[in-house]
Amino acid sequence: MLNKILVIFLFSLSLSVQAKETRFHWQPIIGLERVQKIEPAGETKDRFIYGLRMNYGMPILSAEFEITQGKDTENFSDRNLTIKESTTNLMLGVRSSYQLGQSLYFYLRGGAHGRRNERERIENDVSTETTPAVYLNPYAGTGLSIHVLEMLSINAGVTVIFTGQPRGSEREYQTSLGFTLKVF
Repeated sequence: MLNKILVIFLFSLSLSVQAKETRFHWQPIIGLERVQKIEPAGETKDRFIYGLRMNYGMPILSAEFEITQGKDTENFSDRNLTIKESTTNLMLGVRSSYQLGQSLYFYLRGGAHGRRNERERIENDVSTETTPAVYLNPYAGTGLSIHVLEMLSINAGVTVIFTGQPRGSEREYQTSLGFTLKVF
């Protein structure tokens, strides 16, 4: 009987300690994204992206929400052609973080990814807008965070989005390298 009470007490103590670690984090996302362009000729292009990532929960298991948007405009004056593109990415999933030592953190993430593209092609003053369907695909990723100073961390990660038909036959890799500055 005493063993059962002790186990229940330790379990509830463990839950109360973890509940104190429940937290809400938000991180602004600012960076560059390299995209493959098909028209008017196949090429890659870098564009500015911005967005927000939010986590809520305990470090061992938290809900994750991320939204980013990238826009660019290309002008081809020799063809009297302008192409404007806007892409919105949305991720909803879970994240699990583990502390490895005093200043090293490791995380795993996974969930659903959605992408919406809007494209406007203006050629000889004739505008054509296209908005393909929004596709939902699974994603999984991992990363490291190294705390350099009390207020500064360096972060690196990779996320794989399983795209293509049949589902998951192709993969899109998103790599990231950045820093976190703790303001408060």
